Amino acid sequence: MAAGGWNWFWIVSSMLLGQATALATGIFNNRSQFRREALARRADRSKVLAERRETFELTHLVEVNTLLRNAMAALLAFSSARHLYRSRMQSEPSEPPESLRRPVTDASDASDAALDALRSQIGFILANNVRALADVAEEAITRAASGISLDAPVDFTDVSKKANAAYEALAARLRDIYATAEAATPTPSAS
Repeated sequence: MAAGGWNWFWIVSSMLLGQATALATGIFNNRSQFRREALARRADRSKVLAERRETFELTHLVEVNTLLRNAMAALLAFSSARHLYRSRMQSEPSEPPESLRRPVTDASDASDAALDALRSQIGFILANNVRALADVAEEAITRAASGISLDAPVDFTDVSKKANAAYEALAARLRDIYATAEAATPTPSAS
């Protein structure tokens, strides 16, 4: 009977050891699975944030480019209206000035609105060098608009150069973002 008692002990011990091993393996596997899932969630969040950042930046770069072009067009329209006003005042001094002044006022208001819209979006450009060039172009357009208002000479070549530098920087940043996105996207291999 003593031999049978030990057999019972070994049977129960081996069952308990097997269950403990299965339990430990399950815990280890679950922890590994949780770790993999956490890493996958973190990678997904990083990917989503990167995509949102790219979308935000792309949208604002295109928007600032459009607003900069609008500000330049409004500046040129203001300059033309002011030039026409001065010409007509010299050739037709008998016509009331208010009828001649209205197109100039409208063009000035349009130029101010275009500059305000541009200023409101420049700060959202994420690339510092691009934002700096856009700021320089905006300042040049603002100075030119002030010069037109005061009938001071305006160097449109300088304003155009600064605007073109900003256009180039905006376009280069857009290309860089798209090139980076293309490089990050795996290309399917031909089988």
